[in-house]
Amino acid sequence: PRTALTEGAAPPPAPNLPSPSPPVLLFSPSRPLPPLRSLRREASRSPRGPTPATMSASSTPVDASGEPIPTSSVLMAASKHIAVRCQPENMAFLNCKKKDPNPEKCLEKGRQVTRCVFNLLKDLHQKCPKEMDAYAGCMYYYTNEFDFCRKEQEAFEGACPISE
Repeated sequence: PRTALTEGAAPPPAPNLPSPSPPVLLFSPSRPLPPLRSLRREASRSPRGPTPATMSASSTPVDASGEPIPTSSVLMAASKHIAVRCQPENMAFLNCKKKDPNPEKCLEKGRQVTRCVFNLLKDLHQKCPKEMDAYAGCMYYYTNEFDFCRKEQEAFEGACPISE
């Protein structure tokens, strides 16, 4: 039965519940948080599989016909080459999108960009497979952080120079 509280009366006793525990703090309030970059670096160095040096010889994923599959690490590794070799196709696509917001109007231009990137990846994979595999594997391992893969990038760009 409910009872109305009258002024000055004590509230009914609370049921026997455990007292709430204090919140767990990951960082002390007296110390500032470390920069996000150092948190990312620590996360990328945590043991979670093979290191780039111990990865298989062909770390770039390929399909049944031997064509490289454009994963994010492969695309990031080839990004400079894509920017140079596929610039006309990319510009035509962007100009089309700028002129007409209807997505259907630019499908063919988008296919041309995709075709250009696939052909470029195929060429790179034929000309310098070891360097491309090492660079893409490093990018995969370090979650696409260029800073950790400069040695592999230099070897890749030395074996497959960026040119039109």
